[in-house]
Amino acid sequence: MRKVNKARTRKERITVSLSPEAAELLRDLRVRVHSPSMSALIENLVSDLRGRTELEELEAKMKAHYDGMSETDREEEAAWGALGESALASLETIERFRSIKRQR
Repeated sequence: MRKVNKARTRKERITVSLSPEAAELLRDLRVRVHSPSMSALIENLVSDLRGRTELEELEAKMKAHYDGMSETDREEEAAWGALGESALASLETIERFRSIKRQR
């Protein structure tokens, strides 16, 4: 997906026709989120949709990666994960101990 420099990009005017219910929903949403304009609201909705789409694509790639792993690779990943969890638990224990020691 191409990146757009917002400072240099001219806005494009589009016209849409919506059902009264959809238009009312957008007007209500604009008020609820304190959007300065309907255009700003639509820009934010498009940005959110783009982010959601990119996240779904990333999740699909990750799923394909892990689904394609051999059983040996999965076991190794699990072992590394367990090691990481153990290290984090140790750090949390050390921090708790230091916090208790400082309170004394």
